[in-house]
Amino acid sequence: MIWEDVHEGDRLPEVRMPVTLKLCVHDAAATRDFFPGHHDRDYARSQNVADVYLNTMFFHGFVDRVGGDWAGPQAWLARRRLDMVSPVCVGDEMRTESKVLRRYEEDGRGLVDVEVRIFTAKGLGAKAMLTYALPRR
Repeated sequence: MIWEDVHEGDRLPEVRMPVTLKLCVHDAAATRDFFPGHHDRDYARSQNVADVYLNTMFFHGFVDRVGGDWAGPQAWLARRRLDMVSPVCVGDEMRTESKVLRRYEEDGRGLVDVEVRIFTAKGLGAKAMLTYALPRR
């Protein structure tokens, strides 16, 4: 993506992903986050959660994928803020709604703030603000 081609309000492509037990267990193993709620169904349910759920590090990677696929390989992720809202569990399907909130210059760089919201059928699961430094013409 080229900075001059971006406009505030631009929408990013939607991304959908089913949440499976295999995904949650692989996520816990890959991130070495062995908190039981991320791989043990009985423990997760004892916390009044429907099933095993994804960890925060998964969402960092997921929103980076959503923004990075749009921004392209020449973009630089300068900032990320992530807010977890509600558990995203086995059986959910995630879908994103993302848009450019702001396009501006700072310290000679062309920057873009992108909001990524992750929804399930139950509502908002997580939201993120990503700031990319984009190449210029």
